[in-house]
Amino acid sequence: MNLLKTTADAGLLSKLEANGLDLVTLEKLLPVIEEIGALRLVGNNQQLLINGVAPLLVEPAPLLLPIIAGALEKGPSAFYLASAVAFGLDAYLFATNAELPFVGLSAGVALGLLLVPLGVVSAVTGSALASLSKK
Repeated sequence: MNLLKTTADAGLLSKLEANGLDLVTLEKLLPVIEEIGALRLVGNNQQLLINGVAPLLVEPAPLLLPIIAGALEKGPSAFYLASAVAFGLDAYLFATNAELPFVGLSAGVALGLLLVPLGVVSAVTGSALASLSKK
């Protein structure tokens, strides 16, 4: 899928470094990640991650990498905006009682399973980038 080439073409790593996330910062985070047990959690759930989560991240990656690179270029505010849009869209779907066609399920609930985690991840990413740029 040429993910490495797409990552390089988008300039993702240089944009991360411009936002304050470099190898020295990542190295400082490793003991914290180990202390909270994230490595043990990943190790115990390898098959679930490989079979369930990895395809969800790898398949859309060629489309998402340039978008993420553009957001990194704009800074934390782009991630805050993405979070507000995701939460706002879900709130709108609930307020209008929208339903999924042919299924009849509430669109706010069904799409909320995607929009709420997307909003949370975007907000956390924006906050992390903001805290890195202050240092």
